[in-house]
Amino acid sequence: MSSVTYQTKLPEALIPFCERMSSLMSGVERALYQDLEAGTDLAQLKREYQRIYGINARQFNSIYATLKGKIRSRAECHKRQLKQLRSQITDLEKLIKKWKKQLLKIPLACPLQPDAKTPRQSLRWKLHQKPRRLHSLRSKLAQLTQTKPRLIFGGRKLWTAQYNLESNGFVSHEQWLNQWQQHRNSQFYCVGFSDETNGCQICQLSADDTLKIRVAPVLEAEFGQYVQAEGIRFAYGQNDIDWARENHKAISYRFAQKNEQWYVFATVERPAVPHQSHRRNGCLGVDLNPGVIGWSYCDAEGNLKAHGQFRVTLQDKTTQQTKAIVGDVCAQLVGIAQSFGCPIVIERLDFERKKASMREQGVRYARMLSNFAYSLFDAMLFSRCERFGIELIRVNPAYSSLIGLVKFMQLYGLSSDTAAALVLARRALHKSERIPAKSASCLPVERHKHVWSFWNALSKKLKGMRRHSFFTSVAYSESEVSLFDKSARVDRSDGKPLALLN
Repeated sequence: MSSVTYQTKLPEALIPFCERMSSLMSGVERALYQDLEAGTDLAQLKREYQRIYGINARQFNSIYATLKGKIRSRAECHKRQLKQLRSQITDLEKLIKKWKKQLLKIPLACPLQPDAKTPRQSLRWKLHQKPRRLHSLRSKLAQLTQTKPRLIFGGRKLWTAQYNLESNGFVSHEQWLNQWQQHRNSQFYCVGFSDETNGCQICQLSADDTLKIRVAPVLEAEFGQYVQAEGIRFAYGQNDIDWARENHKAISYRFAQKNEQWYVFATVERPAVPHQSHRRNGCLGVDLNPGVIGWSYCDAEGNLKAHGQFRVTLQDKTTQQTKAIVGDVCAQLVGIAQSFGCPIVIERLDFERKKASMREQGVRYARMLSNFAYSLFDAMLFSRCERFGIELIRVNPAYSSLIGLVKFMQLYGLSSDTAAALVLARRALHKSERIPAKSASCLPVERHKHVWSFWNALSKKLKGMRRHSFFTSVAYSESEVSLFDKSARVDRSDGKPLALLN
């Protein structure tokens, strides 16, 4: 089972209570964080906080559960920051080493124009800047390694906005302070347990759609022991919430203010749906690319049966627009997998590692990785597959594009993305991808090595060749062996020579 969260708006009658309750519990949370950082015993704090702040034990547990999640999240973010910095340093060191070798090969030449720079001068200028950035990254890594990650309640972005008020849309520091305090006190949490009535002791949604919330003892004089609201239904997920309540599952509620409107978020365990797909029906491979998502379906023997593309434009889109576009594509992919009764296969990629090296890969590559929401697509596709009983398989994408280029693009008349998707689908079926005999004849044969070693050698041979040149050379050459001879040239029908490698 997996947890899923649904939301709905709260009636205006509950807004005064939510504001007072969130202010109370947020203040307790910040105080609890300071005491825990000081090393105070949790059991002792639980007794003291109930007496000092006027809350009950269940409300303290909810505050602690929220704080524990934030601390764990901040620790994971800190680890990810360190990992990204180390990756950036490694990539930058490799780039500097590469440019130094290139610098030795560039001849000393005078520029054609007086003010123009020679290639050597341009490269030396780049080499002058990169070590400075390398030093900056190393200093930042040393600083983060020595410091302990700490929480900023309200968010670092809003906190740093006070130092540049005008550029962040604030007229005065008082205006910033009001928004800062409002943002810090904009939510509270009610944790649920499976052994409690309706899945939660301090907040319950009954079968007649009545939401009943336990008021903190310190606020009982103002609101009474309980506050209630009728007609609370979730447009999406009401069936899952009803199922959790009837089957004595935990239901946790979070009350939060968003865009000057209060919402309640219910987190439940969604009932597991048995897989309706099987590999004996084949696999549906999906290749993710900015701008286009290619898919290919093959049967259990690895033969292509269907393929297609989804054009995706995410540049300059809002978060909600991006979610809508990605969600629509995920729904269509799951629908295709349902029609074939097969699993969906996607790449298992570390895009955090890729994004860490964006700066050194050029503007176009950086924009490509930044615009496309890889993690969002992965999460939404996984959720959709679980809901409809479709197995989602992640495979190693090594050489998938190269294999699709060499073996399947010309054979089936596929695009690069659909060819790569076919390779992923076949890999999930454990189909071997041997290099074609003519292509392998020019490579060193070592039978004891894995077949990927041949693809690695072929990748090095084809490095620098454009796809158009590759297919043109295949079409006009009498032997594929000539593809890997950089000095080879073949005659075209018009009698003009054709360079195989650019």
